[in-house]
Order: sequence, then structure tokens, then C-alpha cells
Amino acid sequence: MPIFQVKNKKAIPLKEKTFESERELQKFVDENLDEFFGLKFIKREFGGQGLSIDTIAYDSETKGPVLIEYKKDTQVSVIDQGIAYLDWLLNHKGDYLILLEEKLKTKDVNWSQARVVFIAKNYSSHQLRASGMKGVPFELWRYDLYENLFSLQMVETPKSDVFLSSIIKTKAAKEISKEIKTPIVEDHLKKANDKTKELFEAIRERIFSLDDRIIEKPVTWYIGYKVRYFNFVSVHLFKDKIKIHVRVKKIDDPKKLFKKIPASYGWGKTPLWYVDIFDQKNLDYYFSIIKQAYEAAPDR
Repeated sequence: MPIFQVKNKKAIPLKEKTFESERELQKFVDENLDEFFGLKFIKREFGGQGLSIDTIAYDSETKGPVLIEYKKDTQVSVIDQGIAYLDWLLNHKGDYLILLEEKLKTKDVNWSQARVVFIAKNYSSHQLRASGMKGVPFELWRYDLYENLFSLQMVETPKSDVFLSSIIKTKAAKEISKEIKTPIVEDHLKKANDKTKELFEAIRERIFSLDDRIIEKPVTWYIGYKVRYFNFVSVHLFKDKIKIHVRVKKIDDPKKLFKKIPASYGWGKTPLWYVDIFDQKNLDYYFSIIKQAYEAAPDR
């Protein structure tokens, strides 16, 4: 897609560029992991016995290990490489923990939230379909480089009802499917009654109306919503209610319906506010608070 710079009401096309090497791409993204993904960098070149993972990182929100693979042009392999990386991680947890403690002074890891992030110029239709299978903890990101301009966008993969373990029947694939969980929205909906499901759909529709870039990211405990990496709101489903958390320093809440999570809980640097919602009576008001969190999100 051509990109233009507007100068004196003139459209000036920017020339598309490329990184000289995968190492240059890797170094650039690694040095900006927090800005791009909200991740904490740990180390480059992690592995052994003929396997080398480009970069390992840590998601302080989910407590999950993140493995990153870079390709300057087109990503050659996704499924096979991703399985090999996760298999290595699960069989060398101690190695990861040692580096994590050395770099970030923590050993708090949720192995079920481990994932692989691929960053490449393009992906084939086969790679996109394969990454859309259930139980595949992979994310595909596509980058573009122009003069003084770098863009990074998550690739939407076709959703499939086929599970990874039903297609790839290796021991490694079975172990990954058993230990690493990639929840979907439907998993959370199983907890809710019909009234709560309708309430969730009403809230969900309003959240998506804020920005067509919003990403819906279900994890074990909640469904998060973000533009890139900052969950400005998370939705927790129960049988007869929904609990929402908004992440923002201050809120304008004249009705005093939201309560603040104590800082002593250690749930992140930005304060969290929560409310239990039982019906659609005050939905406009609740949404006004969600919008405040969206507008204050640092990654917007």
C-alpha cells in the first residue's frame, strides 16, 4: 500500500525500504518491545542442540513467556517452527527462569500463557490458515518500512474449528496442546447464562465501535481489549453478571459506581477500577468510563 507524506497540500510518495538483514530488524524491534507490544526483553538467541529462538521476552500482564521469530522478507515456516520453539521452552523451563530472574528479578511465570510471535514482511495463505487453528498460541505480525516510517500490524487469521492436536499428531504437539491454553471467547461464554451473554454482546459491540483497530484478546481469566498492547478494559464473565476492569489513572465517575483496585495487589503500574454489571440499565454510563480508559491508553 503506497504511503504519502502531506507537505504544503502536496502528496509526496514515500519510498518503501527494507532492512539490510534480519538482525537489523530484530535489533530494532527488540529495542522497542515495550513500545510495540508492552513486552519485557530478556535475551537474544535462546536455545541449543541446533535450535535457536531469535528473542525471548516476558508479558508482565499475563505472566506468559513470549518467543519471537523474525524474517526480513517472507516467513518460511510457522507451524513447524512454532511447535519446535514451544517444545524447547516447555522442556527447558529452568533455563528460561534463570534468565528471567537475572533480567527482570522475577520467577512468576504462567506457562499456560506462553506464545510465539512471528514478525515478517508477508505471509502465505497457507500460513494464515494454519495459524487460525484452535489451540495455536501463535501471533503473526506484518511490518512495513518506509523513509522514517515503520508500521507493525497484527495479521487477522481465518478462524477454524480444527484443533492443532487433531492435525499435528506428534508428541510435541500433544504436550503443547495439553499445557499451553489459548482461550477463545466461547470458553468464557460457557460460564454465563443467556441474560449475561446478551449483556456481554452489548458491551462488546460498544467497545468495538471505539476504534476499528481494537484487538480482542481472551486469556485464561478475562477477555482483554486493546489497540496494540495496553488492555484499556477487560471483561470477566460470570453466570449472572459481568465484571469490567478499566485501566486508567483517574476516572470521571460522578455516580461513584467504580471501585479502585488497591495498589498493594501489584496488578500493574496503571491503576485499575472495577464494577459489577448485572443488566443494561446503566450501560451508557459504564461505557462512558470505558471510553475514558480508551482515550487515555498510551498505545492508541
